[in-house]
Amino acid sequence: MAYAGLTLTIFFWAINTVIAKAVIMEIKPMALSFYRWVLAFIFILPFAIPHLKKDMILIKQNLGFLFFLSIPSVAVYNSILYLGAQYTSATNISLVVATMPVMTILFSWVMNREKPFALQTMGIMVSIIGVMIIISKGSWQVLSTFSFNPGDLLIVLSIASWSFYSVALKKKQIDIAPISLLTMLIFFGVLCILPFYVWEFTVFKGFELKSTTIIIFIYLGIFPSILSYLCWNFGVKTAGASIASVFMYLLPVFTSIIAYIFLNESLFLYHFAGGLLILFGLIMSSFKQNNIKSM
Repeated sequence: MAYAGLTLTIFFWAINTVIAKAVIMEIKPMALSFYRWVLAFIFILPFAIPHLKKDMILIKQNLGFLFFLSIPSVAVYNSILYLGAQYTSATNISLVVATMPVMTILFSWVMNREKPFALQTMGIMVSIIGVMIIISKGSWQVLSTFSFNPGDLLIVLSIASWSFYSVALKKKQIDIAPISLLTMLIFFGVLCILPFYVWEFTVFKGFELKSTTIIIFIYLGIFPSILSYLCWNFGVKTAGASIASVFMYLLPVFTSIIAYIFLNESLFLYHFAGGLLILFGLIMSSFKQNNIKSM
Protein backbone atom coordinates (compact mmCIF):
# COMPACT_ATOMS: atom_id res chain seq x y z
CA MET A 1 0.00 0.00 0.00
CA ALA A 2 2.85 2.40 0.82
CA TYR A 3 4.59 1.77 -2.52
CA ALA A 4 1.31 2.07 -4.43
CA GLY A 5 0.58 5.36 -2.68
CA LEU A 6 4.06 6.71 -3.46
CA THR A 7 3.67 5.73 -7.13
CA LEU A 8 0.29 7.48 -7.28
CA THR A 9 1.85 10.55 -5.65
CA ILE A 10 4.51 10.84 -8.34
CA PHE A 11 1.91 10.35 -11.08
CA PHE A 12 -0.14 13.29 -9.78
CA TRP A 13 3.03 15.38 -9.44
CA ALA A 14 4.02 14.56 -13.02
CA ILE A 15 0.74 16.08 -14.22
CA ASN A 16 1.45 19.03 -11.93
CA THR A 17 4.84 19.50 -13.62
CA VAL A 18 3.27 19.51 -17.10
CA ILE A 19 0.61 21.99 -15.97
CA ALA A 20 3.23 24.26 -14.39
CA LYS A 21 5.23 24.43 -17.61
CA ALA A 22 2.06 25.10 -19.60
CA VAL A 23 0.62 27.97 -17.55
CA ILE A 24 3.58 29.53 -15.75
CA MET A 25 3.80 32.40 -18.25
CA GLU A 26 0.11 33.25 -17.73
CA ILE A 27 -0.13 32.65 -13.98
CA LYS A 28 2.72 33.86 -11.79
CA PRO A 29 4.38 31.36 -9.41
CA MET A 30 3.08 32.74 -6.10
CA ALA A 31 -0.45 33.04 -7.49
CA LEU A 32 -0.32 29.46 -8.74
CA SER A 33 0.95 28.22 -5.39
CA PHE A 34 -1.34 30.40 -3.25
CA TYR A 35 -4.66 29.57 -4.96
CA ARG A 36 -3.71 25.92 -5.28
CA TRP A 37 -3.37 25.64 -1.50
CA VAL A 38 -6.34 27.88 -0.69
CA LEU A 39 -8.56 25.58 -2.75
CA ALA A 40 -6.94 22.53 -1.14
CA PHE A 41 -7.78 23.95 2.30
CA ILE A 42 -11.39 24.61 1.26
CA PHE A 43 -11.74 21.08 -0.12
CA ILE A 44 -10.17 19.27 2.83
CA LEU A 45 -11.62 21.27 5.74
CA PRO A 46 -15.15 19.72 5.82
CA PHE A 47 -13.64 16.23 6.02
CA ALA A 48 -10.97 17.28 8.51
CA ILE A 49 -13.13 19.08 11.10
CA PRO A 50 -14.14 15.93 13.09
CA HIS A 51 -10.49 14.79 13.20
CA LEU A 52 -9.25 18.26 14.13
CA LYS A 53 -11.63 18.36 17.10
CA LYS A 54 -10.41 14.95 18.27
CA ASP A 55 -6.72 15.84 17.81
CA MET A 56 -6.90 19.44 19.06
CA ILE A 57 -4.98 18.83 22.29
CA LEU A 58 -2.02 17.28 20.47
CA ILE A 59 -2.22 19.93 17.76
CA LYS A 60 -1.96 22.73 20.34
CA GLN A 61 0.98 20.97 21.98
CA ASN A 62 2.81 20.74 18.64
CA LEU A 63 1.81 24.02 16.95
CA GLY A 64 5.41 25.15 16.61
CA PHE A 65 6.54 21.92 14.97
CA LEU A 66 3.53 21.88 12.63
CA PHE A 67 4.30 25.44 11.54
CA PHE A 68 7.92 24.41 11.05
CA LEU A 69 6.88 21.44 8.85
CA SER A 70 4.60 23.64 6.72
CA ILE A 71 7.49 25.83 5.56
CA PRO A 72 9.55 23.27 3.56
CA SER A 73 6.52 21.20 2.48
CA VAL A 74 3.67 23.53 1.50
CA ALA A 75 5.22 26.99 1.43
CA VAL A 76 8.67 26.46 -0.11
CA TYR A 77 8.60 23.28 -2.21
CA ASN A 78 5.96 24.10 -4.80
CA SER A 79 6.40 27.87 -4.74
CA ILE A 80 10.12 27.64 -5.54
CA LEU A 81 9.44 24.87 -8.08
CA TYR A 82 6.98 27.11 -9.94
CA LEU A 83 9.43 30.00 -9.72
CA GLY A 84 12.24 27.90 -11.18
CA ALA A 85 9.98 26.63 -13.99
CA GLN A 86 10.02 30.16 -15.45
CA TYR A 87 13.75 29.98 -16.15
CA THR A 88 14.59 26.37 -16.93
CA SER A 89 13.38 23.55 -19.14
CA ALA A 90 11.43 20.43 -18.22
CA THR A 91 14.54 18.40 -19.10
CA ASN A 92 16.65 20.31 -16.59
CA ILE A 93 13.96 19.92 -13.93
CA SER A 94 13.96 16.15 -14.45
CA LEU A 95 17.72 15.96 -14.03
CA VAL A 96 17.72 18.10 -10.88
CA VAL A 97 14.93 15.96 -9.38
CA ALA A 98 17.33 13.04 -9.65
CA THR A 99 19.31 14.57 -6.76
CA MET A 100 16.42 14.24 -4.33
CA PRO A 101 17.07 10.65 -3.14
CA VAL A 102 20.72 11.52 -2.53
CA MET A 103 19.71 14.63 -0.56
CA THR A 104 17.18 12.65 1.44
CA ILE A 105 19.72 9.96 2.30
CA LEU A 106 22.15 12.66 3.48
CA PHE A 107 19.48 14.35 5.61
CA SER A 108 18.42 10.94 7.00
CA TRP A 109 22.03 10.14 7.86
CA VAL A 110 22.59 13.46 9.64
CA MET A 111 19.20 13.84 11.36
CA ASN A 112 18.01 10.27 11.92
CA ARG A 113 21.30 8.33 11.81
CA GLU A 114 19.91 6.16 8.97
CA LYS A 115 22.93 4.88 7.07
CA PRO A 116 22.24 3.75 3.48
CA PHE A 117 22.91 0.08 2.79
CA ALA A 118 24.64 -1.33 -0.28
CA LEU A 119 21.58 -2.48 -2.26
CA GLN A 120 19.82 0.84 -1.71
CA THR A 121 22.87 2.74 -2.96
CA MET A 122 23.13 0.46 -6.01
CA GLY A 123 19.43 0.94 -6.75
CA ILE A 124 19.82 4.72 -6.66
CA MET A 125 22.76 4.55 -9.06
CA VAL A 126 20.82 2.33 -11.49
CA SER A 127 17.85 4.74 -11.35
CA ILE A 128 20.13 7.73 -11.97
CA ILE A 129 21.48 5.99 -15.09
CA GLY A 130 17.90 5.48 -16.27
CA VAL A 131 17.08 9.15 -15.70
CA MET A 132 20.22 10.20 -17.58
CA ILE A 133 19.25 8.00 -20.54
CA ILE A 134 15.82 9.64 -20.76
CA ILE A 135 17.18 13.16 -20.37
CA SER A 136 20.04 12.69 -22.84
CA LYS A 137 17.76 10.93 -25.33
CA GLY A 138 20.29 8.12 -25.36
CA SER A 139 23.00 10.44 -26.71
CA TRP A 140 26.24 11.22 -24.90
CA GLN A 141 26.61 14.40 -26.97
CA VAL A 142 23.34 15.80 -25.57
CA LEU A 143 24.48 15.09 -22.01
CA SER A 144 27.96 16.54 -22.55
CA THR A 145 26.51 19.89 -23.68
CA PHE A 146 24.09 20.11 -20.72
CA SER A 147 24.35 23.34 -18.73
CA PHE A 148 22.74 24.73 -15.58
CA ASN A 149 21.10 28.14 -15.13
CA PRO A 150 19.67 30.08 -12.16
CA GLY A 151 16.35 28.28 -12.59
CA ASP A 152 18.08 24.96 -11.97
CA LEU A 153 19.45 26.27 -8.69
CA LEU A 154 15.92 27.18 -7.62
CA ILE A 155 14.80 23.63 -8.41
CA VAL A 156 17.69 22.33 -6.28
CA LEU A 157 16.46 24.51 -3.39
CA SER A 158 12.93 23.21 -3.94
CA ILE A 159 14.02 19.56 -3.90
CA ALA A 160 16.25 20.13 -0.85
CA SER A 161 13.30 21.59 1.06
CA TRP A 162 11.14 18.55 0.27
CA SER A 163 13.93 16.15 1.26
CA PHE A 164 14.34 17.97 4.56
CA TYR A 165 10.56 17.85 5.18
CA SER A 166 10.43 14.09 4.49
CA VAL A 167 13.19 13.38 6.98
CA ALA A 168 11.77 15.76 9.62
CA LEU A 169 8.36 14.09 9.21
CA LYS A 170 9.95 10.72 10.02
CA LYS A 171 12.11 12.06 12.87
CA LYS A 172 9.25 13.35 15.02
CA GLN A 173 5.89 11.72 14.43
CA ILE A 174 2.80 13.33 15.95
CA ASP A 175 0.03 10.89 16.87
CA ILE A 176 -2.76 12.71 15.01
CA ALA A 177 -4.87 11.70 12.03
CA PRO A 178 -3.12 12.15 8.65
CA ILE A 179 -5.89 14.47 7.48
CA SER A 180 -5.43 16.63 10.61
CA LEU A 181 -1.70 16.87 9.94
CA LEU A 182 -2.18 17.85 6.30
CA THR A 183 -4.89 20.40 7.11
CA MET A 184 -2.65 22.16 9.61
CA LEU A 185 0.29 22.12 7.18
CA ILE A 186 -1.88 23.67 4.47
CA PHE A 187 -3.25 26.31 6.87
CA PHE A 188 0.19 27.43 8.03
CA GLY A 189 1.63 27.08 4.52
CA VAL A 190 -0.98 29.42 3.05
CA LEU A 191 -0.17 32.00 5.74
CA CYS A 192 3.51 31.79 4.77
CA ILE A 193 2.78 32.17 1.04
CA LEU A 194 0.30 35.05 1.50
CA PRO A 195 2.78 37.97 1.90
CA PHE A 196 4.77 36.83 -1.15
CA TYR A 197 1.58 36.54 -3.20
CA VAL A 198 0.49 40.04 -2.12
CA TRP A 199 3.88 41.43 -3.22
CA GLU A 200 3.67 39.57 -6.54
CA PHE A 201 0.12 40.82 -7.16
CA THR A 202 1.18 44.40 -6.39
CA VAL A 203 4.00 44.21 -8.93
CA PHE A 204 2.58 41.99 -11.70
CA LYS A 205 -1.20 42.18 -11.08
CA GLY A 206 -3.51 39.19 -11.48
CA PHE A 207 -4.37 36.75 -14.25
CA GLU A 208 -7.33 36.14 -16.54
CA LEU A 209 -9.84 33.74 -14.99
CA LYS A 210 -11.01 31.27 -17.64
CA SER A 211 -12.83 27.94 -17.49
CA THR A 212 -9.57 26.09 -18.17
CA THR A 213 -7.89 28.03 -15.35
CA ILE A 214 -10.62 26.99 -12.92
CA ILE A 215 -10.26 23.32 -13.94
CA ILE A 216 -6.48 23.53 -13.50
CA PHE A 217 -6.79 24.98 -10.00
CA ILE A 218 -9.40 22.38 -8.99
CA TYR A 219 -7.04 19.62 -10.12
CA LEU A 220 -4.06 21.21 -8.33
CA GLY A 221 -6.10 21.68 -5.17
CA ILE A 222 -7.21 18.02 -4.97
CA PHE A 223 -4.78 15.61 -6.59
CA PRO A 224 -1.17 16.86 -6.24
CA SER A 225 -2.05 18.67 -3.02
CA ILE A 226 -4.42 16.64 -0.83
CA LEU A 227 -4.23 13.10 -2.22
CA SER A 228 -0.51 13.20 -3.02
CA TYR A 229 0.47 14.59 0.38
CA LEU A 230 -1.64 12.03 2.23
CA CYS A 231 -0.10 9.21 0.18
CA TRP A 232 3.42 10.60 0.56
CA ASN A 233 3.13 11.05 4.34
CA PHE A 234 1.85 7.48 4.66
CA GLY A 235 4.70 6.21 2.50
CA VAL A 236 7.33 8.06 4.55
CA LYS A 237 5.82 6.83 7.82
CA THR A 238 5.69 3.23 6.57
CA ALA A 239 8.77 2.80 4.35
CA GLY A 240 11.01 5.64 5.49
CA ALA A 241 12.11 8.88 3.86
CA SER A 242 15.07 7.41 1.95
CA ILE A 243 13.04 4.72 0.20
CA ALA A 244 10.12 7.09 -0.46
CA SER A 245 12.44 9.61 -2.13
CA VAL A 246 13.64 7.04 -4.68
CA PHE A 247 10.13 7.00 -6.18
CA MET A 248 10.87 10.51 -7.49
CA TYR A 249 12.80 8.78 -10.28
CA LEU A 250 9.41 7.84 -11.73
CA LEU A 251 8.71 11.51 -12.43
CA PRO A 252 10.47 11.72 -15.85
CA VAL A 253 8.88 8.41 -16.87
CA PHE A 254 5.34 9.55 -16.05
CA THR A 255 5.99 13.01 -17.49
CA SER A 256 7.09 11.49 -20.81
CA ILE A 257 3.97 9.32 -20.99
CA ILE A 258 1.65 12.21 -20.11
CA ALA A 259 3.32 14.47 -22.67
CA TYR A 260 2.91 11.72 -25.28
CA ILE A 261 -0.82 11.37 -24.58
CA PHE A 262 -1.83 15.01 -24.14
CA LEU A 263 0.85 17.00 -25.96
CA ASN A 264 1.48 14.58 -28.84
CA GLU A 265 5.16 14.33 -27.95
CA SER A 266 6.89 11.24 -29.31
CA LEU A 267 8.12 8.26 -27.31
CA PHE A 268 11.39 6.61 -28.34
CA LEU A 269 13.39 3.53 -27.43
CA TYR A 270 15.45 5.49 -24.88
CA HIS A 271 12.26 6.29 -22.94
CA PHE A 272 11.56 2.59 -22.48
CA ALA A 273 15.21 1.70 -21.74
CA GLY A 274 15.50 4.44 -19.15
CA GLY A 275 12.12 3.57 -17.67
CA LEU A 276 13.08 -0.08 -17.20
CA LEU A 277 16.31 0.90 -15.44
CA ILE A 278 14.42 3.28 -13.17
CA LEU A 279 11.91 0.54 -12.32
CA PHE A 280 14.73 -1.94 -11.62
CA GLY A 281 16.49 0.62 -9.42
CA LEU A 282 13.27 1.25 -7.51
CA ILE A 283 12.85 -2.45 -6.81
CA MET A 284 16.44 -2.70 -5.56
CA SER A 285 16.11 0.39 -3.36
CA SER A 286 12.78 -0.66 -1.86
CA PHE A 287 14.29 -3.70 -0.13
CA LYS A 288 15.02 -2.90 3.49
CA GLN A 289 18.09 -4.32 5.18
CA ASN A 290 16.11 -6.77 7.32
CA ASN A 291 14.34 -8.08 4.22
CA ILE A 292 17.71 -8.85 2.63
CA LYS A 293 18.96 -10.69 5.70
CA SER A 294 15.86 -12.89 5.78
CA MET A 295 16.29 -13.99 2.15
